[in-house]
Amino acid sequence: LFDKLMNVEDKLDRLLVLQEQSIDTTVHPPLKPEYLDIIDVSKILKVEQKTIYNWVWAGKIPYLKANGRLLFLREEIDEMVRKRDGW
Repeated sequence: LFDKLMNVEDKLDRLLVLQEQSIDTTVHPPLKPEYLDIIDVSKILKVEQKTIYNWVWAGKIPYLKANGRLLFLREEIDEMVRKRDGW
């Protein structure tokens, strides 16, 4: 009886270790992309909104259009800032 109890305890210990390992390797879905409007972008890039419109028209800045509004991916704007600042 004692041997069987020790065997069960051993198995429980191994199960606990496996459970802890599986928690550590859980895959999380990627975060949703963050979109900015023209006001936010002009503040981040420290330029007038008119300049942003000119860049859109000239194809110098990537954008999306949704319901008549210009939207910009935060990741792409951050990349522009890094390039401009020499990072």
